[in-house]
Amino acid sequence: MDRDGFIMINSARVSFPHLFTRPTINGEEGKCGAALMLDLRTHKTAIKEIEDDIETLAAERFKKHKLPSDKRCLRDGDDKGRAEYEGFMILSANSKDRPVVIDAKGPGVITNEADSSIYAGCYVNVKIGLWAQDNKYGKRINAELVAIQFAGDGEALDGSYVSVDDAMSGFGTAANDNSDSEEDDFLAA
Repeated sequence: MDRDGFIMINSARVSFPHLFTRPTINGEEGKCGAALMLDLRTHKTAIKEIEDDIETLAAERFKKHKLPSDKRCLRDGDDKGRAEYEGFMILSANSKDRPVVIDAKGPGVITNEADSSIYAGCYVNVKIGLWAQDNKYGKRINAELVAIQFAGDGEALDGSYVSVDDAMSGFGTAANDNSDSEEDDFLAA
């Protein structure tokens, strides 16, 4: 954890990014956030830091060191039931408000989803903060997604991402361009 109480993670693979609008899940409004896929080797240090901080926070807040895995924001991907998560640790990080989406080209904030390069399967740099929940919904350790930045392309997880260049490939000027025809004049009236 850095001196501000945050943890930085570089080049994590992102899944289910909901960064600009809250998703609707089973008819209820969810939170902004994402699932972060942490490679067991590449992110070994970050995983250890998160696990240690979870234990410390649980001991301070709940007077015990072990919380069941389903009450922790960091879980074994093999237990999540998704083939793409196997061999990874999955960090669920959400935000009460929108997280800060940082421009990959330098210091700047992206406020419009259309300007963001982040998609399910790409690599991101993130800043998270851990916090203890103790309310009517139970005791658990959660991660807040504070900030996120596109770090590199990866294979799209849901198969729906297509880059602008790939989408535009094969198109030229439309052969039947009727933009000067009288049929379009009804819009001018």
